[in-house]
Order: sequence, then C-alpha cells, then structure tokens
Amino acid sequence: MQNSLHDDNRYDVAIIGAGIGGLSAGSLLAQKGYRVIVIERHNVPGGYASNFTRNGFKFDVSLHSFDGVRPGSDSFKCIEDCGVADRVRFLPHRKLYRYVHDNDMDLSVKECDLAGYIKQLVDLFPGEQQNLDHLFSEAKRTHANVAGFMYSRLPFFLRLIATPFLFHRVLRYEDTTVYDFFSRFTKNEQLKKILAAQWTYYGLPPQKLAFPYFSYPFIDYLCNGGYSIEGGSQALSDALRGVIEENGGKVVLSSPVTKIFTDGKRVFGLSSRRTGEIAAERIISNISPYDLRSLIGEEHFPAKTSRALADAKSSISAFQIYLGLDCPMETFGVSADEAIEFRASPRDVPDQYAAMLRGEIENDNASWSLNYFSNIDPTMAPAGKSTLGIFTLLGSEGWFGLSKTEYRAKKQALTAHMIERAEKILPGLSKHIEVCEAGSPLTFPLIHLGRFTALSKMSISLD
Repeated sequence: MQNSLHDDNRYDVAIIGAGIGGLSAGSLLAQKGYRVIVIERHNVPGGYASNFTRNGFKFDVSLHSFDGVRPGSDSFKCIEDCGVADRVRFLPHRKLYRYVHDNDMDLSVKECDLAGYIKQLVDLFPGEQQNLDHLFSEAKRTHANVAGFMYSRLPFFLRLIATPFLFHRVLRYEDTTVYDFFSRFTKNEQLKKILAAQWTYYGLPPQKLAFPYFSYPFIDYLCNGGYSIEGGSQALSDALRGVIEENGGKVVLSSPVTKIFTDGKRVFGLSSRRTGEIAAERIISNISPYDLRSLIGEEHFPAKTSRALADAKSSISAFQIYLGLDCPMETFGVSADEAIEFRASPRDVPDQYAAMLRGEIENDNASWSLNYFSNIDPTMAPAGKSTLGIFTLLGSEGWFGLSKTEYRAKKQALTAHMIERAEKILPGLSKHIEVCEAGSPLTFPLIHLGRFTALSKMSISLD
C-alpha cells in the first residue's frame, strides 16, 4: 500500500459490510466525530434489513419484527443513540403473535402484557403457577443484566471487570441453553415448547440456543412489544446511512473489498473496487470471518483461530416465500390484529431441527410461520391488496451444485408445497396470488455458526 495518500483516502475507521451492524457502528462513530467510511459489495445498504418491490408490492427481505423499540425502553435508547429515532416510524403489532400447535392449542399473545401471558400459561397448566413466577422473575433479572451490560456507559474494559458484580447472570448462564434454563423451573415438556415458540427466528432449537442471547428479546418482546418499520426495514438502513453521511462519513456501495493491508501486527488499510486503496486507523468487519481471513491472509492468523474456524459447523439457513395478494387478509378470515402466526409441528423440536437440516420438511416434520406484513404496514401493498410471508428453517444440503434447471424445479416444488400448507389455513389462497417470489438457502446466507451463535466465544487477533 502506498505510504502517501491524499487526505480524502484516510479514515479513522473503515467498516466492511453495510448490514445493520456495520451501519449502526458507523452511525455511532460518525456522531462522535470520527471520520468513517462504510464499504458494501451490494448495491443497496442494509443486508437483511432491506426491501425489494414487485408490481407495486413491497417486501422485507428477512426482518419480521423488532423487539421493544418503544420510547423509554433500552432497545429504543439504542435507536436514539444511532440517531434515527426521529427518522423512522415504528408500528406496534397489535397482537404480538399467535401460536398454533397441532390443532389442540391456539394461543394468542397480547402486546406488552407479560402478566396476561403468564395468566394464559397458568390457565393452560394450572399446576405451574409457582414455577412460572420463578421462571419469569429470573428471566427478567437476566434480561436486566444483559441490557445493563450492553447499554452501560462504562468503558468496555470496566464493564468486563464489573460483570461478576453488576451483571453476574451473564456469567451464570454463559453455557446454559434455553432448554436447560426452562428445565430449572419446570419439567413440563409441552410448556417448555410453548415458551420457546419463536425458536425458528433464532435459527437454533432451544436445546442448542444460548440462553443469554435469547433472554433479551424473550423478555423485551413480552414487556415492550414487537414492531415493524413503516415502509419496511430499508427505511431504517437508509436512515442510518443518512446519519453517517450527514456527520461527514461515507457509505460506498457496489464496492467489494479486495484486500486488507497489515504489517503482521495491526491492520492499517484496505482496497475496494470503487475506493481503491485507503488508509484507516481501525477496521470493523461486518462480514463472514472466513471472508475476513481471506482478505487479510491466513498466515496472519494464530493457529488457534484458524482451528476454530475450521471446526465451526455451518448451521441452518431458511426458505421464505413472498406473496402479493389481490385482496386484503380479511378475505381469509384473518383479523387485522394478526401479525405473526407460528404453526408448531407435533414432533419434538430436536427431531424437527434435524429434519429441517436434511431438508425434509414435508408431512408436518417442521414448524413454520405466516407473516401478515401488510396488516401492520398497509403501505407494503397497493390499496385493497396485501402481502404475506411464509417462512421455515431449511438446511443447505442438496441446494448447492444444482444446474439452473434443477435449482428452479427444486425451488418451485418447495414453494408449491408451502403454499399448499398455507392454503389449508387460508382457503382459496392460491387463487389470489399476484406476485410470488422465494428465497432459498442459496440466497439466504447461513444463519448461525456453531452452538452459541456465530463464533461468540472466539476473538480474532493477529500474531
């Protein structure tokens, strides 16, 4: 890399990847006066927090619900800190979600009503009152510890020092799964399954999902609600980009990074297709650790880091269908209050997850969900029409290496199957479809790596 660069090519921080993490980091740093550049290979910012449009219908690529973003909550403070609280409008879900299990249970969870939710569970399981009281009391304390750690104004190293004293539940449950946590308070397997109703949105079953990771949104959703963004999540990504640029930063799109420069001890710059070579005091990566290693050079990574990457197992991806309908959801008897409907399989969750990984989701092998996007935000569809999402987790096995013809046939077959399942709940659905798109494991990156989310216990450092 050249030693003398024009000042326009020098930055305090370069961020690789304009997903929601990269944009959030960029907005926080830019507001503090740092000279920031965010570099993204795609032609729109946002990653999963983005939209696409077909024939007047607008679809969120992936995000279905934001937890807890109401004024005064910890989650809303994060939105405020990023500078976008007054730039986007959060729309509350009038009903948090509906959970239907094998036609023998139909549970509607109200918005911002934890006490009401507990009462519903006690009505279903009368002998569990004390257990549920203890479970949610401890879950709320864990949520408070996780929130306290994340949003503390203490410098990060002081937070680490203070964790055993101020945020000790973060450590207490460090190696505890969601299932293990629930099992501390109840032996009722059906109750545990209901408590973990949203597990498919985390990409791991409760037997493998880290409780500290789960605990924050678990309580945040129940106490502070679920929300959509008016105009789709692209509105949030665009707002974050605006904060960066209005505070002197740059967001460069359609510009894949080609190299990260290092002297073996520290990184000091990078090159990308549209920026050329730039110098940066710090580089933040919001991309795959494997891509990061490739950009820096494996020889600069400690052996233990390379081993950790080699040993990490790819987890599950997803399949989502985006439907634009020529009628409102009321046509199918769906109330305007409905936002998300989880359809639970009668099979044990670990068996479901194994079937999903293998791609065997037929015959009620796997749980899935319906997302009534335009019920929350009517701007997502033309007047008198609606948008609907059908979602399930799905392993990547059998999707790679297909010819275009084979891939198209496989995707169409699975799309038809999922629509057929949805039509049993929404009679006549297929007759009202104007737009149908689908995202497969080839277009959805893998959701997690390893047991406790993406390499959460591994720090990447140079020799």
